[in-house]
Amino acid sequence: MLINLLFGETFHFAITVLCAFVFFAAGLLHFDSWQVNKLKRILLMRSVGFFLLAITFAIRAASLEIPLVALVAQVFEIIGLVLILISLIREPILQPPSKKKLALLTPFAVPVFSSSLIPLSAVLMLLISAAYFRKTTEGFDKHLKPVFLAFLFLGFSEILQISFFWSDTPIIYWAQLLSRFGIVFNLQSILQLTGIIILGIWVWGYIRFRIQVQLFVMIAALSLTLFLITTVFYTFLLLRNLEDDALFHLKTDVSVLQYSLNALQEKTLAHAKAVSQDSDIKQAFMQNDKEKLFSLTADFMSAQKTSTLLVASASGEVIMRAEDRGKTNDNVFEYPIVKSAIQGKGLATVVYRDGISYPQISVEAAVPLRDGSRSSGKIVGSIVTGFVIDSAFVDGVKTVTGLDVTVFGKDKRSATTFMAPDGKSRFVGTLETNKKVLDSVFKKGQIYTGAVTVLNQPFYTAYAPLETADDKIVGMLFVGKPQNTLTDAAERSISLTFLGSVILIVLSLIPAYFFSRFLKEHLEA
Repeated sequence: MLINLLFGETFHFAITVLCAFVFFAAGLLHFDSWQVNKLKRILLMRSVGFFLLAITFAIRAASLEIPLVALVAQVFEIIGLVLILISLIREPILQPPSKKKLALLTPFAVPVFSSSLIPLSAVLMLLISAAYFRKTTEGFDKHLKPVFLAFLFLGFSEILQISFFWSDTPIIYWAQLLSRFGIVFNLQSILQLTGIIILGIWVWGYIRFRIQVQLFVMIAALSLTLFLITTVFYTFLLLRNLEDDALFHLKTDVSVLQYSLNALQEKTLAHAKAVSQDSDIKQAFMQNDKEKLFSLTADFMSAQKTSTLLVASASGEVIMRAEDRGKTNDNVFEYPIVKSAIQGKGLATVVYRDGISYPQISVEAAVPLRDGSRSSGKIVGSIVTGFVIDSAFVDGVKTVTGLDVTVFGKDKRSATTFMAPDGKSRFVGTLETNKKVLDSVFKKGQIYTGAVTVLNQPFYTAYAPLETADDKIVGMLFVGKPQNTLTDAAERSISLTFLGSVILIVLSLIPAYFFSRFLKEHLEA
């Protein structure tokens, strides 16, 4: 994801810088022509227009998301386009002496759309394209046809930018279509790149005959290329470090989540021991006083805030369930923790149970219940306590870490912080289908970290095995953060890097100018 962002941002940055460079070269070409014939003020006006366009795109390349700066850039662009258009209108057309005037497209024949739909800059681009088209069709200025095509492509590129005003639409299809680096964005970039390449080739066709301008442009282009390569390389290393750092921290976070569950197991075991050592509980159990036993266990369950608390006989028969007094006709002897307790060893573990719509994961512990106060007393039963890993648990982890959390029963979500669009229900019961994740966790028993699409959203994630006391994997633990939290930081970093590059490129133009002038003087000497 970050690498795609890097390529996308770099490609967009390169196009924007190329636009600034070509417009600067076009302005330099017209300025050089004006110096040859200073009576042609139209050329000076046109050169100023191209220079303003160069400044506009240089500001955009710097990615300064400051409203005032963006407004200044837009004003410069409009003024520059107006100056170019006025210079074209005022410049006489070189007419063939024996050819009749063609009643073709004039600069003002381009349809004027509603200003609320079409930015003024797009309209001006198309008007300039029409003006150049007029020159190529009504006069001898056939050499201006590439400029007509260039501004035509640039005009359509500007028109496509209008659609970005609706990129925040709640309709997912249109939001994806109009998103940054989406289909429309890429098409707009391609049109802009095509137009600027056509204009650049046309400008170079004239610059190559003017030694000082040619040297200046070549040195500036070399500086631009070097700065761009350096920027891309530095940004690549920066983003790679950001991504690696994010995944490393997620791996640590999921390990901490595992540790929290282990701590919860120890807490559950301690609760079970506290119940088993209560003399009143023992007395009620030995006397088979179910009323008193229910009252005592219910009080313990309320005080300990456990999800379950049951008392079973040595044969595993459930004598009392504090959470459901009437459910006492089952046998829990086959539970591994109960077997361990009957054998005299307390044990806590993670328990997986199938559910109707989604599985249930809980932490449960069982300890022996003895008939005396000593640890050597006869084992007459067992005490089982437990906590269900539910929404409250994962929400608590998210509150502390800021990360999304999911507990899986096998490959199905049992508890999760992911909310459904209605904001009320959760995505419990949904499956994790990523084969890499499942193979790493269930087959290899390893923590998986990487970029994964979770419920149709890109996330940086870490998945860890959820194991029972006998090392059987019954599920997964998940922590993740949306990729945009990292890409937003990366975009800010890229913007600052590109800003520095733009400043260095602009500053490099000064020594490039004097160096080209120095070379010209020595070549002419």
